[in-house]
Amino acid sequence: MIPSVPSAWQRTSPFAIVFFIGRTVRTLTRSIIQLIATFGALAVLIERNPQVALAIPAGVLAIVAAGALQYWFFRFRVDEDRILIRQGIARRTALDLPFDRVQGINVERSLLDRILGLVTVGLDTAGSATVEGKLPSVTSELADDLRTRIRAHRPTAEAAEGGVGDGRVAPSEGVARPPSAPAESLGQVVHKLSPGDIVRIGLANRNLVVAAAFLGIFGQTLAEERLISVFESLGEAFVGANDLVQTLAAVGIVLAGLAIVLSGAFLRYHGFTLWREGAAYRTRAGLLTQREVVVEARRVQKLSLSHNLVMRLFRRHRLRALPAATLPGQGGDTPGLHFAEVLEVPLLRGREAEDLRTHLFGREGGGLSLLPRTAGFRRVSPHYVRALTLRISSTTALVSLPFLVTALMAPAEPLLPGGVVGGTALGALLVWLASIPVAALIAWVRWRRHGYLHDDDGLASRSGFLGRRVDAFLFRKAQDVTVTQSPLQARKGLATLRVQLACGKVVVPYLELGVASWLRDYVLYMVESSRRRWH
Repeated sequence: MIPSVPSAWQRTSPFAIVFFIGRTVRTLTRSIIQLIATFGALAVLIERNPQVALAIPAGVLAIVAAGALQYWFFRFRVDEDRILIRQGIARRTALDLPFDRVQGINVERSLLDRILGLVTVGLDTAGSATVEGKLPSVTSELADDLRTRIRAHRPTAEAAEGGVGDGRVAPSEGVARPPSAPAESLGQVVHKLSPGDIVRIGLANRNLVVAAAFLGIFGQTLAEERLISVFESLGEAFVGANDLVQTLAAVGIVLAGLAIVLSGAFLRYHGFTLWREGAAYRTRAGLLTQREVVVEARRVQKLSLSHNLVMRLFRRHRLRALPAATLPGQGGDTPGLHFAEVLEVPLLRGREAEDLRTHLFGREGGGLSLLPRTAGFRRVSPHYVRALTLRISSTTALVSLPFLVTALMAPAEPLLPGGVVGGTALGALLVWLASIPVAALIAWVRWRRHGYLHDDDGLASRSGFLGRRVDAFLFRKAQDVTVTQSPLQARKGLATLRVQLACGKVVVPYLELGVASWLRDYVLYMVESSRRRWH
C-alpha cells in the first residue's frame, strides 16, 4: 500500500480481510446471547441429524468470502482537506469527511496488526454517535499523515479554546501518536493501573454470571436423561472421595472461574495508562488487542463516576468522560457498529477522580464534586419514596392480576386447600401483599441515594441502589432543558428536571417546582450567554 497520495484511491492492507471477517461475524451474531442460542440449536440439530454438520464448513467459507468481498470493495482517498471512503457490496456507501470535522483519531491494534506493524484508525466527529470513518490495517505512516493534515486544518481559535486545564495546547492534541511511541513522548502520565488494580477490576465485573448463564443455556440443549446420569456419576464420585479431595475439587472450580474472570480483565486493561497532553487526554491498554483513545477536554459533555458493591468494598470508582454523540448506556462493543470512543478510567480513587474533574472542567464547576459522599449533595423530596413504592407495587399487582382473575372466575372447588388454582392465586396474593414493604424499602434506599449539587457553572446528580453513580456536567453544554410534573407531583408542588446533553440525559426527580423552574431558566441563560463552544 502506497502512502497517502491526494486524489488517488487506495486499498488497505490485504490483512484487513481479518478485520472484515470479524465484523461480519459480529454482525451475524449481534450479541452473546444470540451466539449462545445459535451454538445450542446447532448442537441439537447435529445430534439429531449428523448431516447438518456438513453445513458448518460451507458457513465458514461464506463468512470468509463475505470478508474478502468487503475488503475488495473498500476504497479510500486522502485529499488535501478531506478523506473519502467507499465501501459495501450490495449496498454501496460513500463517506466524505472534511478534516475540520474530525475531533480525534483513535488507534486500535490487534495481535496481527502488532506483528505486521499496522494499525486500525477510527475517525471521530461530534455529530455522530458512531465512528464515522474506520481504516483497518493501514500503516503507521498513513496514520501520521492523517494526523498532520487534521492538525493543519484545525481552526486556531478552536485549538486555543481547547486549553481547559492550563491554557496550553499540545501539538498532538486530539490525534493519535504512533502506537509504538514510548511513554515519555506521550505527555504527562496521569494514571496507571497496577496488576493489583486489574485484579480488583476482574473481581468487580459480572463475567462469572455470564459464564453461569452460558452453562445453564447450553445445558438445556442436552438430553435431560444424559444430564441426570452425568450429575449422578459426579455426585457419587464426589461423595465417595475423602474430605481433602472434595475440598480440592471445590477450590479448583472456584479458582478456574476466577482465572477466567481475571484473564478477561488482563486482556483488556493490561498496561492501562492515561496521559495528559495540554487539553487532550489519551488512554492506551490491551494485552493482545491494544486500544488507544484520545478525547479533548472541550469535547467532554458529561463526567460519570460510578461504583458497584464490590468496588465500594475496595473504595474504588470507575470514571467515564463522555464526549458528544455518545449513546446512553454505551459500554462495550455493539456488533456491526463502531461507537464513538469514551475516555474511561476503569479503577481509581476518589481523590484522583476529583483531580481529573478539575482538569477536564478547568476553571468551571469548581463547586461540583464527583464523590457520592460529599456533604453538599441535597436530597430530593421524601414524596419520592411514596411514588416509587406505588410504582413498584402496582407493577407487582399487574403481574399478579391474571392469577387473581383466574381465581375469581374458577368454581368453588379449586379454591379448597390443595387446589392448583386456589394455591396459585393465594400465593400470588401473598406475593403482592409482601411486595408493598419490600417496594417501600427499595424506594427508601433509592431516595437516600438520590441527590443533586450545583454551582454557578454546572450540576452533579447522584443516584443508585446497591452502588452509586454521580453524573456531572456544565450548564453551557445543555441541548434541551424541560420541567415535567406527574399528577402526584402537581399536587405536592414538585417537578422533575430533565437536561438533555449531546451524550444522553441527566434527570433530577422530585424537586420543588420553584427550584426546578429556576434551574431550567438559569441553564437556558447560561447556554444563551456563553460564547464558548459546547464541543
